[in-house]
Amino acid sequence: MTAEIAVMNEEAIALAADSAVTGPKIFTSANKIFALSKYHPVGVMDFASAQFLKVPWETIVKQYRRELGDQSFASLDEHADHFLEFFEGNERLFPPVAQKRAVGQLAGKLYAAILQDALALFQQAMERGEEPEDGEVVAGIEAMIELHFDRWQAAKPREGLPRTYRRRLRETYRDEIDQGLALFSEVPISTRARRRLRELFYLVLLKDEAFVRAPQRSGIVIAGFGHHDVFPRLRKFQFEVIADGRLKYTEGNPMRIGHEVQSAIVPFAQDEEVVSFLTGVMPQVGAFLQSRWPSWLLQVVDEIGESLGLDEQARENLIETYAPRAMELAEGDYAQQLADFTREKNIEPVLKIVAMLPKDELAAMAESLVNLTSFKRRVSEDAETVGGPIDVAVISRGDGFIWIKRKHYFKTELNPHFVANYYRDVEDEEED
Repeated sequence: MTAEIAVMNEEAIALAADSAVTGPKIFTSANKIFALSKYHPVGVMDFASAQFLKVPWETIVKQYRRELGDQSFASLDEHADHFLEFFEGNERLFPPVAQKRAVGQLAGKLYAAILQDALALFQQAMERGEEPEDGEVVAGIEAMIELHFDRWQAAKPREGLPRTYRRRLRETYRDEIDQGLALFSEVPISTRARRRLRELFYLVLLKDEAFVRAPQRSGIVIAGFGHHDVFPRLRKFQFEVIADGRLKYTEGNPMRIGHEVQSAIVPFAQDEEVVSFLTGVMPQVGAFLQSRWPSWLLQVVDEIGESLGLDEQARENLIETYAPRAMELAEGDYAQQLADFTREKNIEPVLKIVAMLPKDELAAMAESLVNLTSFKRRVSEDAETVGGPIDVAVISRGDGFIWIKRKHYFKTELNPHFVANYYRDVEDEEED
C-alpha cells in the first residue's frame, strides 16, 4: 500500500508520495512520482502496485518518455490519452506470453471470487445454526454465478473495441479460461451455469466497469498542464490487464481547477488520515455513528413505551412502526447535516487557504499530509505500509516539473554521467 496526495490551486499542483512498497516484505525505497515528459509540465504517480503485468512503473514511464521526446499536447487530457495509447499493442513491454499469464490470473481470481462470495453466505447461514445440504450448496453457487453475471451484463460496454474482439478473446484465451473453470471441477453445477461462467469472463473484459479484485490492478495519476491549459488538471486511472493487445482500465473522477473550483486536496490509496484531517471525523467513527443511530433511536422508543406501561408486544409493534423512520433519520437527515457541517466548518476553510498558497507551501502541505498517514501507521498496531522518504514535486505552467524533495539510491556527485546522459538529447537537438 501507499499514501499519495495531490494538492492543487490555480497556480500549481503539488504531488507527494511515500516510498513504501509491500510484498513478502515491506521496503521503503520505491519511486512513485515521475516526470512524464522531460520538457513539459506533466507528472505521473503510481499507486496500489509498483508494477503492471510484472513490469515496473518506472520502466514503463521512462520508456514512454524516451519515445515521447519533446512532443507536447494542447491539453492534459490529450497527453493522458496518448499515454494510454502507449499500452495498446506494445508487445515489447507486454508480450503475448505476459498477457496470457495475466489473463489466466484474472480468470482464476474472477472464479475464485464467486466461490468466496457464495462461501460467505453459507458461513452466515451456519452462524445462524443452519446446515446447508449438498443440493442447497450447489443452488447457492449457481445463484451467485447468476448474480455476478447479471451485474456485468447490465454494465456499460467499453468503447473503441473492434467487433471481432470477443471472438479473438475466445480463441486466444480458451486454455486460460479452462484452467480457471477447474475451480468448479468438484462442484456439480449445471451446463447453463458453466456457460455463464465462461461468458462472465468475456463480460469482465468487454464492459466499462472495474473488477476491483483483479490481481494485476494498479493505479496511476496523471497531472499537470497541456500547452493550452491555464489551470492544472488531474486524471486518475485503474489498470487491470492487457488482453489481446487491448488495455482494460477504468477512470475515476477527474479534477479540473478553474474559476468554479479554485483548489482541491485529492488523496490516493490510504486516505483515512487525510479524510480525517479534512472532515474532522475519522471514517471509521463516522460509519460507526451512522450505523448505531437507528438502534439507539429505537431503544429510546422502547423505553418510552415501557414508561407508558405498554406490554412487550405493544412495544415491539411500536418499534416496528418507527424503525423505517429511524433509518430515514440516520441515513438521510443525520448524514446530510453531518456532511454539511463538516464542509462548512472544516473542508471549505481549508480549501479557501489552499487556494491562496504559493508553490512552496503547496509542497509543504502535500508532504505533511503524507507524513501524517505515515506517523499514524507508525504509532498504531497496523503494519507500516506507509513510510520511508517522502518525494515531493510541484508542477506549474511557468516553471514546469520541479522536484522539491527526491531520494536517490546513489549520490549524484559521484555519478556526473547520469546528469550528462539525462540532458544529452537536449544538447544534441541544440547542436542540430
